[in-house]
Amino acid sequence: MNLSTVLHKLMSRFRERCYKWEVRGVLETSPLQRGHRQFVALSMVHHKDVLPYLVAIKTFAAFTSPHRICVVCDPTITEEDRTTFRHHIPHIELIKAEDHRHPDLPVGGTWERLQAICSLSPDNYVVQVDADTIALMDMPHVVAAIDAGKAFVIGEEPNQPIMTLEQATERGYRWTNQHIQAHVERLLSTSNVPMQRYVRGCSGFTGFPADPEMLNKALAFSAVMTRLCGDRWREWGTEQITSNYLVANAHGAAVLPYPEYCTPKGTLSGLRFGHFIGFIRFSNNLYRQGTKLALANVLR
Repeated sequence: MNLSTVLHKLMSRFRERCYKWEVRGVLETSPLQRGHRQFVALSMVHHKDVLPYLVAIKTFAAFTSPHRICVVCDPTITEEDRTTFRHHIPHIELIKAEDHRHPDLPVGGTWERLQAICSLSPDNYVVQVDADTIALMDMPHVVAAIDAGKAFVIGEEPNQPIMTLEQATERGYRWTNQHIQAHVERLLSTSNVPMQRYVRGCSGFTGFPADPEMLNKALAFSAVMTRLCGDRWREWGTEQITSNYLVANAHGAAVLPYPEYCTPKGTLSGLRFGHFIGFIRFSNNLYRQGTKLALANVLR
C-alpha cells in the first residue's frame, strides 16, 4: 500500500468522524408532521444510517410534504432505533425487510425494498429516498411529477434520455469491465423482455406512479434475467437494474435535470437534491457540508 493510499484512507476516516459529529444535530430538530401530498416516501434503513436517514427524510419532506412515510427496517435496526424513528416521525410506518421476500426474486441487497414498493404500488405513488441523500432547496420537477402521477429517476449526466433496449445494449458495451449492470445491459436488446425501455438511473431516488401490475412486471423481468444470467442475477446491483427497467417503462417517465439532482462531485452550488453514494461519501467534505447546510437552512 503506497503513501497516497494510506493518506486517502486516513483523510476519509477523519471526514467520517467529523460528519458523525455534525449529523447528531438532527436529533435537536422538531418532529416531522404528516404532509398533505398524497404519496408514500419509502426508504430501507440500516442501524448505522438512522441519523443520516433523519436528515434525508426531513429535508425531502420539507419540500414535498408526503402524507405517508415508510421505513423498511434492515434486521440491524434495534428497538432504540425504532423509538428514535417514532419520536422524530410520529406517523412513520415500520416494515420488516423479512416480510418482503418473494420466492421468485433474489434476496438481500435492496431487493426487499423494491418488493415493499411493489406491495404499495397498486394504490400509491411511491418515492424511494435513500438514507444518504439530502434536499437543499425546492424541487419543482419532483413535485410536478408526483402531482401529475408521472415517474422520475435521478440520473448521472446532463440531458439524459430514457433509452430503447437497443440503445441500452450499445451503452452497455462501452463498459470495459464485467460489472453486473453492464453485463445485463448488453443482453437487453435480445432478451425478449416484455417492456421496451430502460434508463441508466439510480434507484436511490426514484418516483413510481401507482401501478397494480408492478410486482408482476418485476417478476417477469427477473425471470428472464435469471434464465440469461444464472447465478449472477443474485449479485448486488440487480435490484437497481430492475428498478431502472420498471421506472423507464412507467407512466410519463423522465430523468431529473442534472446537476440540480445528482451525486455532487465538486460543489454543492445549484444542487437541489444530492445523493452521496457510499463509496465516495467521505472522499471529500461535500456530504458533511451538505448536512451542515441542511441543518442550518432547511431544518432550522
